[in-house]
Amino acid sequence: MSRQPKNNNNISQKTIRRWHRWVGYTSLFFVMILSITGLTLNRSERLGLNQIMVQGDFVSSLYGLSPNSPPIHYQTNDHWISWLEGRVYLDGKFFALNSSRPTGATIVGDILIIGTKDGLSLYMKDGSLVETVPGEITAIDQPSPEYILIKTPNGIYKPDADFISWQETSEIFNPSPNLAIKAPQHIAEKINKDYQGEGVTLSRLILDLHSGNIMGSYGSYIMDLAALSLIFLGATGFMKRRRSDKDRRKKK
Repeated sequence: MSRQPKNNNNISQKTIRRWHRWVGYTSLFFVMILSITGLTLNRSERLGLNQIMVQGDFVSSLYGLSPNSPPIHYQTNDHWISWLEGRVYLDGKFFALNSSRPTGATIVGDILIIGTKDGLSLYMKDGSLVETVPGEITAIDQPSPEYILIKTPNGIYKPDADFISWQETSEIFNPSPNLAIKAPQHIAEKINKDYQGEGVTLSRLILDLHSGNIMGSYGSYIMDLAALSLIFLGATGFMKRRRSDKDRRKKK
């Protein structure tokens, strides 16, 4: 018995149906995103999406608004001095910019003092910079509320009452453990909110979701593939339709 030759047209039709089905399943999720976000963006002004701000840790992580490391805190008297990636906060409120991580921080009278590996910075409580003393500061000690000692690689120094001149001293240096691991919740929330800003508008979030930019550098290519899948589904659906019409005409 001789074998019947395979019908190449049937094979190609099966292949087209298989690809049509699997491309449809795979692209359904992204097509739904494109459709829903597209409809929403067409009505963004009417819905007032430009006036709605979106905040939160998830949104901040998507847009790089979250800090790379947690803030550090110094508790001195009744105040909290915090530092987060170059920003200095006093009791949770933005105070000043400081490029280096503090090695010590405290308050003497109305002067806020921050030591870093680059030097010593003196601020008034309103945030104005009084003076910057260059040199590496390794630690700060406050034996009493009236004065401080600073430790450097070259020795221990004590300032005068006006912080104008500094004298090397042989006083015992015993820095108080004012570096706190965790600040009160309301302090941490204020710092986090200031760092993240007001967030992003809902219209921008939807637009970035529509374009794929929210998924990073490859997101736009993924959405491009989703759009191309629509073209593919339309073309293969048309091919299937033409084949079905031909088969019906042959049966007649």
